[in-house]
This record gives sequence, C-alpha cells and structure tokens, in this order.
Amino acid sequence: MSGDSPGGLPGRYDANGRTITLDIEIDSNPQMGLAALIDGVVRDLLHQANFDLANRQELVELAVTGTGLGMLRNNIDLVKKRTTSWDSTQWELFPRPLLDRPSLAYANAITAWARDDSTPEWANDLPSDLKRPMRKSLNFLFKTNDSFFRPQANRSLLSQSAGEWWTLAASASVSKQVIAIRHLEFDSELNDQRESLLLEKLRSSNLTIVLNAIAATERMAFHRQVVASESVIRELRTLVDHREEEVRAKAMYALAGLGQLDDASVETAALMLEDHRRHIVFAGVNALSTLNSVPDHILPSIDQRLVRAIRDCDYESIDIFVEAYRRWFDEPQSKLEGLLQDDPEHLPGVLETLHKARDQQLQIRSSA
Repeated sequence: MSGDSPGGLPGRYDANGRTITLDIEIDSNPQMGLAALIDGVVRDLLHQANFDLANRQELVELAVTGTGLGMLRNNIDLVKKRTTSWDSTQWELFPRPLLDRPSLAYANAITAWARDDSTPEWANDLPSDLKRPMRKSLNFLFKTNDSFFRPQANRSLLSQSAGEWWTLAASASVSKQVIAIRHLEFDSELNDQRESLLLEKLRSSNLTIVLNAIAATERMAFHRQVVASESVIRELRTLVDHREEEVRAKAMYALAGLGQLDDASVETAALMLEDHRRHIVFAGVNALSTLNSVPDHILPSIDQRLVRAIRDCDYESIDIFVEAYRRWFDEPQSKLEGLLQDDPEHLPGVLETLHKARDQQLQIRSSA
C-alpha cells in the first residue's frame, strides 16, 4: 500500500514499485520492523494475485496469519485502544483495522482448521493469552465445522441468491444463520414460510441470532412497499422488555423505524430515559423523537434528560432532543429558553442547534 503507514506499523508498501519502506531502523525495534516487512510481503502477494481488497488492513492482517507468517505478529498487541460499540450487529460501522487478541486467536484457529491440522506444533509457541482460546476455537471448528469460511468450497458461500439466503438462514449452523440473516432482502411482502422463519429467529435463545434478526426487521423500514406483519411487530414489542439491554435498545430502534410504537412501547421508551446506560437512554429518546406528540406526564423526564445531556456535552443526544422539541412544540425556542434559564452557559449552543435544524428543514422544503 502506498501512502500512510497501515495502522501502527512503521512501514509502507508501494504496489507500483513493489517496494517496502521502513520508517525506522530495524535494529531499533526488530519486532515492529519485521512485522512491517511481513505486512508488506503479504500485501505484495495479494496484489500479485489481483486480490480486490488488498488495501484493506484488516484483511491483510488475516492473510498474514493465514499464510503462516503470523507467528511474529502473534507476539505484538497492535490494538492499544479497542473500539467498543453497544450494537454488535453494526460490524461495518466499527471495523478493527488491526486484529485484537481474541480475533487473532480465532484467526490462528481458522488457519489450522483450513489445513486440517487439529494439533499444530506451531501452536505450542503461541503466547499464553492466545494459546488457550486458539485451541478452544480449533476444537470447536473440528467438532462442528461451523464456519462460513470454507476455503475448499467450489464457490464462494457469499454468492447466494436472495432465495438461497432465506434457505441458509434455516441452517443448523449458527454462523451460517447469522451471515444469512444479515443478507436477507425485503423487496416484497413476506410469504408465510419466510415470516415464520423470521419470527423463529426473533424468538431464538441465541443472543446473536436475535440481534441480527432485529436488524433484519429494521431494514424493512427502507422498503416502503414492504409492511411488517402484526406478528413481527408484536414480537418486537415483546423484545423491548427483554432481559438483555442490547436487545431492548435494538428492538426499540426497530419499532421506531417501522413507525410501530404503541402506548405500551411509548411508556417503555420513557422508562429508558431513567437508565444510567447511555445507549438505552438514546434508544428511548430516539423512539420518542419520531412521534408527533408525547403524553404530558413524560415531558418532565425528557426535560431532565436533556439538561443532563447538555451538562455531559452529549452532542449526539442533544441533536435528537432538539429535533424532538421542534416536533412537539409550536415555540420550541421559548420552551428551551425556559428550561435553560438557569444555565446561560449552554443555552446559546442549544439554540444554535435548533436554528441549524430549522434551516435544514427549510432547505429541504424549498428543494422539494
């Protein structure tokens, strides 16, 4: 890759000249220098094989392990600050350009499994924090064959038709189910068989399957010709009271996106405002903001949460609150001025957000 150094590695690969340039003297830090060289060698292999995504650092990382050149890399933790997200279904929004330790352990397991090697000798040299999870993952793979990665397959499993994805979603393999659910398309009304399958996934005891099934229902909101059935809506309304916080938040987002908040789910959204976890609060605020009005008894809780968001400098939440106040009140500026009359420091910023939102709405109307 030409340009900036990939991730935290002190070197660059130039595909045009097929050269690797180190940014350090290799004697000053042999481990990092050799890791950069290995990264460059693998990039070159990918480029020479005309691999489409040879510039994607996370895929290069996997290739380093898969080619057997990752033993040195296994001793280096390049992920100092780990990306966190409450929504585990949004993989593409939170990519890890460099593998963290759990991912690295699994990549090593996949490498051995793909070679049909159940007891690789090189695993004895893995660092202790990788050795145990790697062996556990490898045992799982040999026992279940549950992986979407099948290097011996005659065709890529990702090249499924729309109908084949629905069939694959009924597989006994959890990994196949999850990947298939993420590819389900909703460009027409669901027949009884597909609706039953989606309901089955929403009711699954496997948390990952439930979350990705909820994400699938969210995609229905983008297809105006597809209307979620009453059975699906009823299941989502049940899930907003789920014991797992991520499921509750995810289900509330889905209901709001589908425009299916009933009186009970509105009350649940209001209760979310009292939670100490930001993503739960945000899910509740986001849901309420989609309504044209809210019950009067909920407004004090909303006001308190807005004030707290302002003092916490939670700008993302403030934007949602301000948009909601614009929707609910004929004079939102007067409402905000009254609410923040004892907080002159933050009032100008909130009003600026209100005015920006109003200007954007006027631009949309004038261009319509």
